[in-house]
Amino acid sequence: MGKRFAAAFTVLALLLAAAGGGYYAYTALSREDPAVVSRSSEGTVVTRRSKVDVPGGEGDVVVEEEVSSAPEEQPITDEEAAEVELPYAVGYFAEQLSEDEKTVCRQIYKGITDREEKILIKKDVIDSDDICQLIVMCVTGAPEIDYIDTNYSVQVDANGCASAVYMTYTRTEEDTQMRRQLTEQAIDRICAEVTPEWTDFERYKLVHDAVVEHCVYYESDSDCYTAYGCLVGGNAVCEGYSKALMLLCDRVDIPCLPVIGQGMNEDGTSQGHIWNKIMLDGQWYNTDVTWDDPVFESAENYLRYDYFTVTDDEMDRNHTEDENIFISEPECTETAYDYYRYYGYFTEDVSGAEAAFERAVHDAMANGDEYARIKCADLNCFNETLDWVFGGGSGNSSLFDMIKRGAEENPGYGYEDSGYSVINNGVTFNISIRLKLEGDT
Repeated sequence: MGKRFAAAFTVLALLLAAAGGGYYAYTALSREDPAVVSRSSEGTVVTRRSKVDVPGGEGDVVVEEEVSSAPEEQPITDEEAAEVELPYAVGYFAEQLSEDEKTVCRQIYKGITDREEKILIKKDVIDSDDICQLIVMCVTGAPEIDYIDTNYSVQVDANGCASAVYMTYTRTEEDTQMRRQLTEQAIDRICAEVTPEWTDFERYKLVHDAVVEHCVYYESDSDCYTAYGCLVGGNAVCEGYSKALMLLCDRVDIPCLPVIGQGMNEDGTSQGHIWNKIMLDGQWYNTDVTWDDPVFESAENYLRYDYFTVTDDEMDRNHTEDENIFISEPECTETAYDYYRYYGYFTEDVSGAEAAFERAVHDAMANGDEYARIKCADLNCFNETLDWVFGGGSGNSSLFDMIKRGAEENPGYGYEDSGYSVINNGVTFNISIRLKLEGDT
């Protein structure tokens, strides 16, 4: 058996998961430059400048501290703010804030959606050093907001608290509405087949797969940071993937949150990244749809489920959340809807690998899929199972028998039983085999 298939058995390179390419955040870094103080008849004005972490360049946050005796405009009241309807994710995070912080959050969100250039907020609530974190929470939690500039100013009162935010907008309201309409049409097409009888798992698998299949990871222009770029333009980086997923999940009634942090590359470097947490049947799971759409030229159509629904412990192997005092993410410890456990493609040790692959190969070939996948419980199981799959370098006879049976049972798909390739992820302990189709070289 080994000699017969030696020439047909190949190993594909390890998948390289894109780290996300940065994100469209408004994060003020530490202020090192001394304040510039000037005086006027209205009082003292202190201007500080801070760098902003933005994709494709650097911007400035201008913080103005002023004391004035002139009459001041007033923000919308607490009662008016309480009537502002927030997107799911912003509302989820806001529920964990104090009442005054909730008011400021709603004032900022309403100001941005109303395209106000000067957004007045409740005084003596948010320290000027923290206002950027609140804006990050509001913007990343609202996937429809994709029209604000990365440069903005913050007005600070005599107590060092933010009292207003000055925003600029990059698109007209008409352009924004047109883009939103096209995005909604794309969502309509994707979700058209969903019925009330579908389970949470089935609905999430649909939108997860749709994002991967409709989008190519590519950092082009500012659209790549938007749901529009992902769903309409077909090009996005992690923020576009994440926001598209949030809109799709909202449509199919799946709670979905953004997670802002760092993704670790295989070479040990990290960069800004955004992924998500979703709730299925009342339990939270991590999901990273960007990293389930890997950049891999030898298998460009490979849609994986390595980060479909995983725990915090699993995600922490190469993802780290950024600290934000206004964002408190739910814990993810449940495994019932782990993709591999759900379908029976999970094994605790190498002795269970054959049964897991038996199910995975049977299901894949019955559905005309090109890949059969399993997941191992730990590194030891992964290494031993990988050795089993390699079969001493010439392939595993049990796998060849599975493939031969599948080809005979499903003749219409054009499977060949003369070889397979291996893809593995040593971080998530997943092993996939790529089935050979007629015409493959």
